[in-house]
Amino acid sequence: MIDSTDEIFKIPKRVTLTETIADTVARAIATGILKPDERVTEVAMAERIGVSRAPIREALKILHAQGIVTADSGRGFRVAAFDDATIAKVLEVRLSLEAILLRDAVQYWRENDTAATELNVPIARMHEAAVNGDRAASLEADLSFHQAIAEAAHNQIVATLWSAIARHVMIIFSMRQYRADDLFSVVRHHEMFRDFIREQIRQESAPEALRKELENHLLQISRMQPGHAARGREQTG
Repeated sequence: MIDSTDEIFKIPKRVTLTETIADTVARAIATGILKPDERVTEVAMAERIGVSRAPIREALKILHAQGIVTADSGRGFRVAAFDDATIAKVLEVRLSLEAILLRDAVQYWRENDTAATELNVPIARMHEAAVNGDRAASLEADLSFHQAIAEAAHNQIVATLWSAIARHVMIIFSMRQYRADDLFSVVRHHEMFRDFIREQIRQESAPEALRKELENHLLQISRMQPGHAARGREQTG
């Protein structure tokens, strides 16, 4: 249970223009508007987004520090092409962080909301995106689903670390091997995971079980892709 006195000192989160621009550029990469190795300049981005160059410059610096764009010989930046090693590292970090957040969220919901109602809104948005055939909206709703878990965990340290890789997650999970062409299947995957979470809320569950089901959820699409079984045998053989 959250102590009511904590709310007195809670400062509302303000998203700066720089962070908003960084999110916009990351979303453009995730949706394929900006391609790997494509040049990204302050002038071009300022014209496309409709803001001055100063916040664009700061946003690109943030994305550069995060490895989402790379320096282009002093003439701007280029969209980074995530290699297999980088993707594997991001996925490993994401699983570790979300396993903790899920554990804490389940505990919070067990005490406050056994239906985990916060998860219904992003699922409804996923369904709307599926109806409209909007892959970008589906991806954003997917991230909102996991953001809802992070917020319900009330674990500020881990949530902050999760937010630091949120842009990487959005880009990586927009890739075909991690995203179903059938957007309605994305809805079903999340409904199943929500139902699993509700079941865990009603009963005491081991953290290992939560982590295992979370991993299944995060990698379900890639495991359905042709050749996955063969790759697995090569790695374990």
